[in-house]
Amino acid sequence: MSTAIFILGQIFGIITVILGFLSYQTKNAKSLLVFQIATCAVFCAHYLCLNAWPAFFLNAVGTVRNITYYKKEKLGIWANILPWVFAAVMAILGILSWNGWYSIFIVAGLVINTLCLNLKEAQSIRWSILVTSPMVFTYDAFVMAIGGMIYEAVAIASAIIGIVRHKNCNEVTK
Repeated sequence: MSTAIFILGQIFGIITVILGFLSYQTKNAKSLLVFQIATCAVFCAHYLCLNAWPAFFLNAVGTVRNITYYKKEKLGIWANILPWVFAAVMAILGILSWNGWYSIFIVAGLVINTLCLNLKEAQSIRWSILVTSPMVFTYDAFVMAIGGMIYEAVAIASAIIGIVRHKNCNEVTK
């Protein structure tokens, strides 16, 4: 990988930091998902530039997942089935694109995140970040995804801030 591509990848990572911070400061789950759609899409470019294939494929699925979750009221019964389908697709793609034992961190983190993003309350989604982000951070450290590591650290801090700011708000996605 060339130095220019590596630097470009890190720039994409920094863009995800900004998008991620904004997402966890929104008041409801729908707004959070809008920012997460953009975040996953930019993460694809970040990981592509770093040849981090499991993270690239899982974030590509994550982009589609977030778009689907955003429109879940139109899905009827599929709204309850799709999180499990997306989680299974992520697990399979994670295994197929495995790039070392440390891939378990990105696969586990994003599979769990996939199931948690379907939660109805934004506070519950914020709490789930405190479980999944440390897993993804560990993977990012192994693949030298500097932007990704910063993103996960900021996501943890931002989720905590959002939890405190909205502690009396139990909004439900409609």
